[in-house]
Amino acid sequence: MVKISAELNRERVKKSMENIDKINVYLPKGAKERINALGFKCSTFAKTVIIEELERLEKMKK
Repeated sequence: MVKISAELNRERVKKSMENIDKINVYLPKGAKERINALGFKCSTFAKTVIIEELERLEKMKK
């Protein structure tokens, strides 16, 4: 396994974060378990639903 320095790792993380918007979401208790029970990871589920809804709303706006 190749070991990289902590400094190089920080630089790589910083560079990758330039192309990402980060949000925190609060959901009703139990929502996380319901999402997981459907076989999704919460972040993947949220990302998919948000992007699909944005695209739908943008189409309606045109």
